[in-house]
Amino acid sequence: MKSSLAKRYGLLLALSITVIGIGELLLNLHYLDRYSERSVQTGQKQLTSVIEQQIIRDAELVTSTLASSLDIYVYNSDFSAIQELLESLSIEGDVLYTYISDSDGLIVHDGSNELNSYGKAVAEYLPADIPLGMTPSTRKIGPYVHIAQPIQSGNQTFAMLHVAISYTQAEEDIQRLTQSLADNSDQLRDNISHTMFSVILLLLCLSAVLAFFLSQRLLKPLKQLAEYCRQYADGDKKVQFTLERDDEIGQLSDALEDMKGAIAKSQSQIEELAYLDPLTHLPNRRMFNEELNSLIAWTDRNDDQLAIIFIDLDHFKDVNDTAGHDVGDQLLKMTADRLSLLLHSQDSLPDFPVLGDLLLSRLGGDEFVMLLPAYRHKKEVENLCRLIRDRLEEGFVIDEHRFHISASLGVTFYPDNAGSAQELLKQADIAMYAVKNSGRRGYQLYHREMDTEVNRDIALIQQFRIALEQDQLYLDYQPIHDLSNGSLVGAEALLRWQHPERGLIPPDDFVPVIEKTELITPLTLWVLNQACNDLSSHILFHHPRFNLSVNISGAALEDESIREKVSQIIKFYNLPERQLHLEITETSMMENVESCADILYEWKNAGTDIWIDDFGTGYSSLNYLHNLPIDGLKVDRSFISSISTDQQSQIIETIVALGSSLEIKTIAEGIETEIQRQRLQAMGCRYGQGNLFSRPLPLRPLIRKFNQKIVNA
Repeated sequence: MKSSLAKRYGLLLALSITVIGIGELLLNLHYLDRYSERSVQTGQKQLTSVIEQQIIRDAELVTSTLASSLDIYVYNSDFSAIQELLESLSIEGDVLYTYISDSDGLIVHDGSNELNSYGKAVAEYLPADIPLGMTPSTRKIGPYVHIAQPIQSGNQTFAMLHVAISYTQAEEDIQRLTQSLADNSDQLRDNISHTMFSVILLLLCLSAVLAFFLSQRLLKPLKQLAEYCRQYADGDKKVQFTLERDDEIGQLSDALEDMKGAIAKSQSQIEELAYLDPLTHLPNRRMFNEELNSLIAWTDRNDDQLAIIFIDLDHFKDVNDTAGHDVGDQLLKMTADRLSLLLHSQDSLPDFPVLGDLLLSRLGGDEFVMLLPAYRHKKEVENLCRLIRDRLEEGFVIDEHRFHISASLGVTFYPDNAGSAQELLKQADIAMYAVKNSGRRGYQLYHREMDTEVNRDIALIQQFRIALEQDQLYLDYQPIHDLSNGSLVGAEALLRWQHPERGLIPPDDFVPVIEKTELITPLTLWVLNQACNDLSSHILFHHPRFNLSVNISGAALEDESIREKVSQIIKFYNLPERQLHLEITETSMMENVESCADILYEWKNAGTDIWIDDFGTGYSSLNYLHNLPIDGLKVDRSFISSISTDQQSQIIETIVALGSSLEIKTIAEGIETEIQRQRLQAMGCRYGQGNLFSRPLPLRPLIRKFNQKIVNA
């Protein structure tokens, strides 16, 4: 009976232990599943939060830097430089779009060579949730971060940069790592279950204890990794994920460590993009501004002084146009190296308060800026400017070809001239602009009077951009007559600007300013195209033997792209041969006499005549008349106004005789009196123009003036 009870109690105890063990096993498995699931969720949330925040910060930093670099190029509509900068952004990742819009919300650049969306409303190309306006914004929509950054000139926002950067790759990395974490967690759970079952089979009474112990021990690495993720998310970049294990947990820890390294590398690359110029590896505009602010504070603390030298290469665009951008990039790198060596060789200057590598920056394009803290005398700065000018003029050899450039330098001083980094850079730029206006190649120290001159020119340039867009320009025509019989043989096209507020602005008040900007390209082409259209569509229909003269800016002889477009316009209208006369001033021709022969022959072969305008004012050798395809000379009006003097009469007679001997026609400009006409005719000059015959006329009055027989010039 006792044996039966003992057996019964033993079985009951064994069954109880078994039930308790199995129940405890199932309970632990339940908690193990929940713990594993929460660990995976926690790790995923931490990784997602860290990577998304880092991507957004990096994207904002890159777009802010790009917006700072774009200001001057957007302001000057330098599309090639804008394209170059936007392409550098697309290299860094998957970019959905890049748009630059003006204050009216119209697209200025869309990151493409074709500019298909130019002038369209940017709102048509942005997601509906993106706020419009002139303030910065960041929105995460779907797989993209949409960022809007202001582009400013001074403190005024005049354009916006819109960029969408994909973080799809980051999401894929998060999903991959999360899946790896879940798979390893599942495998660990299975291992724990098998172990617990084995322990229950061997010793049921210890199953709960062993299961709990094993679960805690095996899940400890996951808890460690989750804790490391939290520390990394909190900003501890020194945390190590490596657990020195050979199992799946070790593989997971190694993967997390590799991911940390990849993020650190990406961060380093983004910081380099944000603070270093990718071409020359010099500090960029962002780092320059920060360093200049630091130097200003240092100067104030030490009661010292600081000089800023703004360096702009002259005619660098010609190198890009003729030799290509690859050669242009090499020349910029060689320029940066030459300037760096020059700066480090200045033993006479005092010890700098910062690293010498931070004293030279590339702001963008062909613009460099040099900082000189703690200089002793302004003469030292001027001596350095002369050294920079001379060193850059020594020539550059690239691919066995030699290139010659010069530089225009603007200099300003702190605290003499300005109190902030922005004002100092603006003043140095203004001084450099003054050098450009005076003929380039040299340096100029800033003074207050420059502000008025530059601001006036800037305002004029801005108004002229509007004039081109709103059709404020038109052509008048100065009739050309045969001096022997007074018949009308042709006319000269003259540019006019009818300003809506200022009225008629004389060409002499704006053309010299426009010739120093990139606007001379569209202006030159507009004048030629309009004149050719008037001749082809209106004048020749009534008077088929009419000759029309068009002034071509000297910039056409310097800019390869303008040369080609002029040729394209001539070929497009297919005018009768020798009835379109292209006039080029003697001064601009002499400045480019070695390089203009080919293009003049090209225009000549296209059916035009080549005339030299303002002849006699160049004071240069006349050998070019034998070497260039010249068809006519226009005697400058300054000689005609004083024709009564013996000296001026001799000059005019010499010019007419020279033209006759070379079989070159001559036209006298500015004929005001009948006596002048008679003397010119007596000297052998056949054609003339001036108020004696007619003032410049619009197109329709010019056509009505044809009441005489047209004779061929």
